[in-house]
Amino acid sequence: MKNTTEETLGNNLPSNKIKRIMIPLFTQENPFAVPGLKYFFPENPEIDRYNIVGIEAHLVSQPNLALGDIEDSINNIIPQSFARQIYLCLYDQNNEEVFYNFPLRSLFTYSTNQTVITKRIKPITTKLKTRSCFAYIPANGAAQSIPNFYISLSFYYN
Repeated sequence: MKNTTEETLGNNLPSNKIKRIMIPLFTQENPFAVPGLKYFFPENPEIDRYNIVGIEAHLVSQPNLALGDIEDSINNIIPQSFARQIYLCLYDQNNEEVFYNFPLRSLFTYSTNQTVITKRIKPITTKLKTRSCFAYIPANGAAQSIPNFYISLSFYYN
C-alpha cells in the first residue's frame, strides 16, 4: 500500500528547510556581466550537506512582462528581461554535471495575464556542490549588457 503523503505530493518531495543564496553577476574588475564568463555560486556548506529537492528563482517585475515575485531591493535582483539570457550549470558532490545549460527563466513560472503570479518550485533532486555550480551568459547570445545584478535562488532540502 502506498504512503498517502507520496500520493498527494506527486513528483514533489517534502522539504524541511529553505536556503536562499545570491549569485553576483559581476566582478570587482567589471560591473557588467560578461558573456562567456562563469559566475560561480558562493560556497554554502549547509546546502552541500543535504539533499536538494527543489529550486526556485526570484525575479523582479519589468514593464511589458508579467509580474515578478519580488520587488527590486538594495541587492539589485535580476529582472525577468535579463533572466532570459542566463543559464545555470549544477554539479553534484562527485563534481559531475547534473544539469547543464539549464535556463534560469525556467525556474520562474508566471501567469500570462499580468495579474496573477503562479509560483512553482522546480523539482530537482540531487546533492549539490555549490562551489562548482555556476551561472553564465552564452558568449554568442547576449543582446544587451547586464549591469551589476544578483541571481536570487531558493533551495529546498531535507
